[in-house]
Amino acid sequence: MNNSKIELSEQNFGYIFRQSDPTVSDIRYGVSRQKVKNVGCGIVAIYNVMLSLNKPQSFAEIAAEARKLRMPWLFGFFGTKPRSLGRYFDKMEIPYSRTDSAEEFCGRLENCSAAIICTWNDRRSEGIHFYSIINDGGRLTSLNRFCNETKPSAFSPESVRGDRFITGYLLSQEGSAPISTLE
Repeated sequence: MNNSKIELSEQNFGYIFRQSDPTVSDIRYGVSRQKVKNVGCGIVAIYNVMLSLNKPQSFAEIAAEARKLRMPWLFGFFGTKPRSLGRYFDKMEIPYSRTDSAEEFCGRLENCSAAIICTWNDRRSEGIHFYSIINDGGRLTSLNRFCNETKPSAFSPESVRGDRFITGYLLSQEGSAPISTLE
């Protein structure tokens, strides 16, 4: 899909459960113009947490802003740089903290509204993956955790492996949208 055909004022269309969702899969990301279905997990995660924090942005706006903020990794060939998401949250004035400790990340999940985790795929040669976690009163739910998801899935901090964890972003916002709106 040619990104110039996407209206930047486009309204959000709900949560994205997988980056191969037809509404975004063929959108091009970064100077390399890689398809979101192949490298867009980072911006899918941003889109989902912004929606959960009641600060919805269109997917096209997020992709365009990420490019302006130089977030694509090697022009987008490898998706989004793991430690660059804070640039977007700073620009949008969203309070967050980032940690490179899996233990700290998991210990703080219950006290945040939403989070984004970046991990190595099963085989490191397959690269990294971002996904979002939404906290609805202590009930943790992930979106786009696995490539073939079609709905949100329950999330347990015990599933985070320290040897695969790269970094995590913890976000808080009063009046966050409850996850029950997903189902």
